[in-house]
Amino acid sequence: MRRYATQAELNCIPNVNYKRNHICSMYTRHCDYTDLQGYLMEQLEANPKLLAWLFDDNSLIGKSYLALNGERYEAFQDFYDSLDIYG
Repeated sequence: MRRYATQAELNCIPNVNYKRNHICSMYTRHCDYTDLQGYLMEQLEANPKLLAWLFDDNSLIGKSYLALNGERYEAFQDFYDSLDIYG
C-alpha cells in the first residue's frame, strides 16, 4: 500500500492522507472478507455520501466515481491504486 499522495490526489482530495488512513482503519475494524480496494468499492455503493466526503464536495452525493471529471477521476484512480496491498 502506498503511503504518499500523488499530485492529482493533493490537488483534488483535501486531507488525502487522513482519508486514506481512515478508510484503512474502517477496513481493519469492519471487514475480513475482501481486500482494501474491494472494501472501498463496496462502501461507495453502500454509502452515497462517500465520494462527496472524499472530495469535500456535496454535489457528488449519490454520484458514481465514473462521473468524475478528468483530474478528479485521475485522483480517484490514484487513491484506489494506493490501497493495493500487493503493490
